[in-house]
Amino acid sequence: MLNRINLKRNIVFIVAIALILLELPISVFATSNPWEPYKEYMKSSIAKRHLRGAWISTTLNLDWPSKETINILDDNERVEKTKDELIKILDKAVEMNMNAVFLQVSPEGDAFYQSEIVPWSRYLTGTFGKDPGFDPLAFAIEEAHKRNLEIHAWFNPYRVSMYTDNATKESLNVEKSVYKEHPDWIRTAHSRLVVDPGIPEAREWVKRRVMEVVENYDVDGIHFDDYFYHEAYKGELDDKETYKKYNSGEFSNIEDWRRNNTYLLIKELSSEIRNTKPWIKFGISPAAVWGNKKDGHPSGSNTSAGVPNYDRSFADTKKWVEEELIDYIAPQVYFSFANPYVPYGEIVSWWSNVVKGKNVHLYIGQALYKVNNDNDKYFKNKNAVEEFIRQHKFNIGKPEVMGSIMFRFKNFFDLDKQDVVNKLKDLWSTKALVPIMEWKGGKAPQSPVEGKIESLSHGNRLSWINKDENTAYFAIYRTSKGNVIDINSSTSALELIATVRKSNNDVQEFIDRTSNNIDDVIYVVTALDRLHHESKELIIGKEQSNYFYDVNKGQAWAIEAIDNLYERNIIKGVGNGKFEPKRNITRADFLIMVMNFYGIEPEDNISDNFSDAGNKYYTKYLATAKKLGLIYGVGDNLYLPEKNMTRQDMFVILYRIQNILGKLKENINEGNKKFENFNDIDEIDEYAVEALKSFVNTGIVQGDGGKLKPKAMATRAETAQVLYNIDTGAY
Repeated sequence: MLNRINLKRNIVFIVAIALILLELPISVFATSNPWEPYKEYMKSSIAKRHLRGAWISTTLNLDWPSKETINILDDNERVEKTKDELIKILDKAVEMNMNAVFLQVSPEGDAFYQSEIVPWSRYLTGTFGKDPGFDPLAFAIEEAHKRNLEIHAWFNPYRVSMYTDNATKESLNVEKSVYKEHPDWIRTAHSRLVVDPGIPEAREWVKRRVMEVVENYDVDGIHFDDYFYHEAYKGELDDKETYKKYNSGEFSNIEDWRRNNTYLLIKELSSEIRNTKPWIKFGISPAAVWGNKKDGHPSGSNTSAGVPNYDRSFADTKKWVEEELIDYIAPQVYFSFANPYVPYGEIVSWWSNVVKGKNVHLYIGQALYKVNNDNDKYFKNKNAVEEFIRQHKFNIGKPEVMGSIMFRFKNFFDLDKQDVVNKLKDLWSTKALVPIMEWKGGKAPQSPVEGKIESLSHGNRLSWINKDENTAYFAIYRTSKGNVIDINSSTSALELIATVRKSNNDVQEFIDRTSNNIDDVIYVVTALDRLHHESKELIIGKEQSNYFYDVNKGQAWAIEAIDNLYERNIIKGVGNGKFEPKRNITRADFLIMVMNFYGIEPEDNISDNFSDAGNKYYTKYLATAKKLGLIYGVGDNLYLPEKNMTRQDMFVILYRIQNILGKLKENINEGNKKFENFNDIDEIDEYAVEALKSFVNTGIVQGDGGKLKPKAMATRAETAQVLYNIDTGAY
């Protein structure tokens, strides 16, 4: 009997353990380290394009402005201190190499901006409705853009106050307060006053608040957090009567009706933003989990979240992504890889699959606030440093993840978080550009031109011109002479030293205070629009081509010629920003260059061609030149297009073309060296004598050390210089 009881107890114990294990994600016990399955993505911390941002909370004066500041009695002093605190935050963002901030502009049905709809926020002065003496959002936009930071206006859609006590209610009895003007909309949830999301007029109120900012302020984005239906428990909002009044029999249960209310808000607002200012980004930051698979959501994640979006916030965030109603989603993944309920790797991978192939960016919200302030051992001390390294590298390596947003900004100043902050500074040691949302429109601006460099005692001063109205800012790269920068590669982040907002001046300027040696470095400057499309590069250096890395001091005599002909689309490079000026030019490439120079377009469908013309990039050029009598074969109907071009053949073709076009010049300079005085004229083949003699007599050919070198191979730089001389008369 006793054995049976023990056996029964053991069976119950085993079943209980099995049930517990079934609740846990497989990744928790599949390996000794829960991040091992994701190690393949954790190889690099370098990315040229990755959003790096942080939330600036104004609720309860958590980040800005401070409680001490809003209590300053002198209004002028309070305003200046408020501004100084924001500048300190934005300067820290620059120091951390961020490229975006998310500023909470309406935390409680109020405003950090001039509004005709809602009152001034009490978090500016301590009193709802009191004019703070300046426009905080306008100031924030100006200062953020000055530092080339995107700024997203963050709204809490429905919250009215953080408290429900009588003093709070009394403080809300002010002009433009929704609490005063629409008391029938007000509900209580999570010990806070909120607006009932099921009332259509309340939804319109939310949209009007947002569109007021869209229409009147130069923000880069509109941002919502996860507070839609925010309840401590289901039904706390007590909106059954709202459901009866507005459902109209469309939904059989209140939960689907609630989800539709939130869906309509997002869909309608998305449409209004895109129709008004299509470049403004619209993003949502929901709780990490849409739905647990174990709760009956087959397409959900292998998680055990207690407050998933779909079931508790009544926000079908996955649907919003699938229908591309939003431009980005930033789930608040405030968990470690080892979290037993919502493992970081599991939920980020799930969201990666959701956004795959969609016109929606995925940014990951990360829990800086939890460092040394959470029970999870992986958010403590050295473990926290290692955890943030893993999370950051995973975000970089996972292709669908486009960025990271830290919650929240004041934590960058907290003493107990400095080990992680310093590690983030290392991980973000290179600059990064904001990823492009191609579906938002925009295009790369015109490239900067007329680059100049000057050495100063405190650095190198670069200047350039860019008059394209679409240009918002410039990217500055620096490398050693002889190197090439591929601005489209991730590794170019290693050379990206600054981004500079465009000024109102015709001439743009940047001083590199980290280098004052202009002999050994070159700079690359590109122009970008506000949606971060990047132009082709302008190269700036001492004795340096503006367009080719390998045309510099050694070919200083040809820089002006090469750049001029490139700007006119007469010559091209060989790829990767190189011209290869010392390389011998082929007979085909020379012909193309000369035909481009004289504006001779290649014709289609010419049947007569050289037998070695093939089906190449030069085929039509050869056929056209042959038809016009510009070139002749070398026997057996051959042109030898890929053979190098001799100097004498170069001048023969030029002479023929000029003769046909009536552009031959007379002897215009009696002081030119006579043809007979060159000591190697006997090396010239008979067919080339007339051409070389003509170019010598006109001063175009001046020889080299008393020699014409007719059989030497012409280089690409020499060819460009000869054409430029013909064009400008600079003989």
